Amino acid sequence: MNKKKSNRHASGRMTANKAVLLPQTDKSARAQSLRHHLVLEALKVGSGNGQLLTDLVRVVYFTWYLQSAGFGATKLEIYLEAERALARCGARGMEEDIWQLGQSDSPALERVLALHDWQLQHAPVRALLDVERRLTRFAQSDKTSPWQHIDA
Repeated sequence: MNKKKSNRHASGRMTANKAVLLPQTDKSARAQSLRHHLVLEALKVGSGNGQLLTDLVRVVYFTWYLQSAGFGATKLEIYLEAERALARCGARGMEEDIWQLGQSDSPALERVLALHDWQLQHAPVRALLDVERRLTRFAQSDKTSPWQHIDA
């Protein structure tokens, strides 16, 4: 009897090697998206803190790296605007302990988050893991942003 090799374990789950080729589950993508949007809302209304700001910076850089890997596209200027908005929020937070985005700072961040929502639903897990490694290398470097050497 010729048995065909299956990609699934007895439990019905796919093997780890095959799973990284697919996007993450809808439930996981939605949970991450919700968290990111809640962080943005907290910073918009002045209920943020340094950790939430750092989380949002990470999302902006993560989105850039996924875009660089071929998942979606938005203009570099949007990323630059988002980065400037987060820098202003961080400066205000450090000086006045008010972790709030300015009124005009949200649109760029909302555009980045919209792209990232799409990426979370479409990029394979392998791409997400690769970006996670890139972010770690970036954090250990002396670069100030992922697009530091790109002409706007």
